[in-house]
Amino acid sequence: MKPVTEKAVTETTVYLPAEDQLYYDYSNFIVYRSNTEGKTITVPAALDQVPLFIRGGSIITTRERPRRASTAMKYDPFTFRIALSKSGVASGELYLDDGDSYDHEKGQLVWRQLAADKTASKKTRKPLLKISSRDLALENPDKAVDGVILRGTYTANNSFAETIKDVRVERLVVAGLERKPKSVKVEDEDRKLTWEWLDGVGAGHKAEGSASILIVKDPRVLIVKDWVIVIE
Repeated sequence: MKPVTEKAVTETTVYLPAEDQLYYDYSNFIVYRSNTEGKTITVPAALDQVPLFIRGGSIITTRERPRRASTAMKYDPFTFRIALSKSGVASGELYLDDGDSYDHEKGQLVWRQLAADKTASKKTRKPLLKISSRDLALENPDKAVDGVILRGTYTANNSFAETIKDVRVERLVVAGLERKPKSVKVEDEDRKLTWEWLDGVGAGHKAEGSASILIVKDPRVLIVKDWVIVIE
């Protein structure tokens, strides 16, 4: 038997674009900050690893269950990675169709707008964070499919959407919150959620290092429905 050895670790340089924004390491949510002149940073990278960063202000959707083929993921739940910007907000989109036919040109699709926005509490006037999902295809029927107008064709409960109506969000990972929340709940339902907090750097701070992380466990909100999760 060969002795177990540690994975070889080396370093590589990465150029961050010329903008006053922050970037999160995808694998560990370490925060690096760029500037208006651009910036070159040195990051650790194993020999089998390519450095990957999420720009502050982005929401990345992933399916994280290992499968032999992408077609086997159709009913898998989603994880949303929410990387807050310097101003503490983020946005993204989720688009799905059957990946096989041209039925998306007939309105058989799911296109969602994802947002993490600040709002003021009526009681404390302190900014809260609301994470929401809304139907972007319904709001923009002329833009949902290139060259095809879906006005009068698209419906939220189209046949494709019905096939994945039970697909849910199984985890929210919010990076860069300024402070530990007191509660996380689904708006309107007033349903409190289970969550975990890892202390770290807030997006609005000037420091670099491990970002604060809020992990919301199995909020049980559906991909095809509108919903709002309130962090306060």
